[in-house]
Amino acid sequence: MTLKMTLGERLRLARMRKNYTQIEAAKKLDISNNVLSSYERDARDPDTKMLRSLSELYDVSTDFLLGLTDYPSKNGYEKQTKLDTAFGEVIQEIISENDSNIYIDQGNLDEETIKLVKKAIKNGMKFIDEMKRSEN
Repeated sequence: MTLKMTLGERLRLARMRKNYTQIEAAKKLDISNNVLSSYERDARDPDTKMLRSLSELYDVSTDFLLGLTDYPSKNGYEKQTKLDTAFGEVIQEIISENDSNIYIDQGNLDEETIKLVKKAIKNGMKFIDEMKRSEN
C-alpha cells in the first residue's frame, strides 16, 4: 500500500526524520528557507538537480520522494517493518488531519520534545506488551 503523500509531505517527513529544521536544511542545500518551504507546501517543485540534492541530504531515495515507493531507504528493495509502516501512517494522519489536540510546530521539534515522543512510544509499546502477556 502506497501512502498517499505529496512530494512536499514526503520532503517534510524526510527532513523531520533527519531532525533538521527548515532553516538548517536550507543552509545545507544552499537555498533560501522560503524556497524549501515552497517545496514542502507543494507550491513549487524542485528541479532534478535539487531533487537529487534533497535525496542525498535526507538519505532517502528519489523514488520515495516521488511517491513510487513507501520505503525511504536508497536501497528500494530493503524491507520496511510493519511497525515502520504504522509509524509512517500515524505521522501522515497527524499531518493531514491537522488535529488540534496534537501540536506539531511545522517540524521544528526541539530535542526535548523528540525525547518525550520517543519515551511516549516506548512506554506505549511496553504497555501493549504487558497487556498481551496478561491476556495469556
